[in-house]
Amino acid sequence: MTGFIIALLTASAGYWVFLLLRFPVPAILGSLFFSAALNLAGYPPRFPLQYLSWFSNVVIGTYVGQRVTRSSVRILRELPVPAIIISAGMVAISLAGGGLLVIMSDLPPATAFIGSTTGGIAEMTLLAIALEADVASVSILQIFRLLAAIMATPFFCRKWTAWRSDRYGEAALPCKAEAAPSEPKTVPTQKFCVNPGNYIFLAAAALAGAFTGYALRLPVGILTGAMAAVAALNLTRGEQPPMPMKLRTVAQVGIGIIMAANITPDTLSTFLPLALPIAGITAAMLSASFLLGCLLHKMTGWNYPTCLLSTSLGGLSQMAIISEEMGGDPLKVSILQTVRLITILVVFPLLLTVLFS
Repeated sequence: MTGFIIALLTASAGYWVFLLLRFPVPAILGSLFFSAALNLAGYPPRFPLQYLSWFSNVVIGTYVGQRVTRSSVRILRELPVPAIIISAGMVAISLAGGGLLVIMSDLPPATAFIGSTTGGIAEMTLLAIALEADVASVSILQIFRLLAAIMATPFFCRKWTAWRSDRYGEAALPCKAEAAPSEPKTVPTQKFCVNPGNYIFLAAAALAGAFTGYALRLPVGILTGAMAAVAALNLTRGEQPPMPMKLRTVAQVGIGIIMAANITPDTLSTFLPLALPIAGITAAMLSASFLLGCLLHKMTGWNYPTCLLSTSLGGLSQMAIISEEMGGDPLKVSILQTVRLITILVVFPLLLTVLFS
């Protein structure tokens, strides 16, 4: 019990420090860096991580499932081709990146492909645990990709939009100009009655889905089962009350602890010779996502920030927030990034299970 409290306090301290410094994904990255430092200092977590993994699976699956609502499905009906193009493009980019990493490194194939997959850090870490891949290597690869995408995408958006504006006279922020005068500026949100019964019903559905996925031995069954059950609940009974953000933060802190437990001096020394190949592969994947965004612009006529952020390798929540700052359409970015994430979570576990089981 003492070991659990020390690990939790250390991870929480990392979260608050990274939050104050305004780092991206502070709950995961802050807890990861602080917990890894504790682990490397010779104080690894001395409590069962399995229960923490189960809890994080259910919470993350619930969060992703809640993104699937009747309103998002209705809007998605207007975006079928962009959604298909982005999903197929992201799967292709992930497979190409994983293949290159297998060729250019000594990493096991499953680890290389999961580490190069354009999913979320938390989801890919849980997938690595389920498929018995090298969790530490997957964590490092995913963090490097996320940080590179978060730093590069806004830069590309500004430069590309400015260049197009100077050369072709395009408006820097055409999304706002394209909106019809009668179009509402904000999307109405549903107000929920704070009723404990609603949350109990939501938790029961998520747990039932997680147990079903685990019993059926689906890839990442706890996460995908909870995700599917909550999504079905949203579509059949109407949008459920949002999951408390503090609960999601706790789950992300737990993911950071799990990831850090697998980072050892041997792991870090293994990655030093791979720094150049990993940087090159990440740059190639970023370039491919940038070209996919240009293709999306040609197909839809949306402004470049919306297209580039919709096809970015960064996280869903980060890209949605950045899109508002860059003059993109946060709703389109959020929906298309959600489709991308769900496609990865559904397709890749099945694909990797077939290839490496």
